Amino acid sequence: MQPQPPSVDLDQQQLSPVAISVTVVLLASGLIHLAILALLGSTWHGPLSFRKPVLFGISSGLTMWSIAWLMTQLKPQKTDRMLVDSLSLALLIEVAIITLQTWRGVASHFNHSTAVDAAIEFSMLGLILYVTGGIIYLTWRTCSLREMEPAMALAIRSGMGLLALSCLLGIATSVLGEASRSMGGTPEIWGKAGVLKFPHGVALHAIQMLPILAWMAQILGLKQSVRVVQSALGAQCLFLIYAVWQTSRGRERFDLDTIGGGILLLVAVFSLYPVLAFLFQGLAFFRGKS
Repeated sequence: MQPQPPSVDLDQQQLSPVAISVTVVLLASGLIHLAILALLGSTWHGPLSFRKPVLFGISSGLTMWSIAWLMTQLKPQKTDRMLVDSLSLALLIEVAIITLQTWRGVASHFNHSTAVDAAIEFSMLGLILYVTGGIIYLTWRTCSLREMEPAMALAIRSGMGLLALSCLLGIATSVLGEASRSMGGTPEIWGKAGVLKFPHGVALHAIQMLPILAWMAQILGLKQSVRVVQSALGAQCLFLIYAVWQTSRGRERFDLDTIGGGILLLVAVFSLYPVLAFLFQGLAFFRGKS
């Protein structure tokens, strides 16, 4: 008789201590650098600003927390712990490199001024590609979630899909930035004033927003919870389309033309349903408690 491979106990899929530790470190780093930025009175703008350690620390910390939580919602596999721990360490190293470059007083992105800086940026690219590949794989894994409310399942799948898309847009940002730089332009700007990182950032945290909405709808006993998530998802996708439109046209974030203004109006319309649904359900919920 051949030995059977060890089974994975569905009840033992717990949060990774490594992922949680990295989350705490990243969030703490972001908040500490926010305090440093405020105390020094430094600018929020520019490639040498302490804005980068702040945003990358907090954003990566939130992303890592979401991935660690996601692992508890998936049907487990034997390599899950190794995957989530390696993703945690990759994000930690990436943010550490960005923070180090800021403290050195040199740009962390689009910087090939020395062999060291070029090697650092190449290393970051490798880490980004690995994390992106892992997120795409986990997005595919969301096809096999544990049994849960339909609204939460929709929130997780769509949130991870938008996270994967945001990562791919981040890679596209690097490619287009290098192209702009090679043509004598500013790597952060496309055309006249388009902000290349704008599309990358707008949907990056849908994986936090949408599950939180689904959870709140469940707590309040909202019967239209799926519709709430669908409306919020529609607003998020439309805002992403708006960001791509603005950047591709070489316009600043809110330098509106007719099409951009129309898309932004649709974002507001789609956002209205979740707001009103929570407002009326919340009033009914608290009246029932009194």
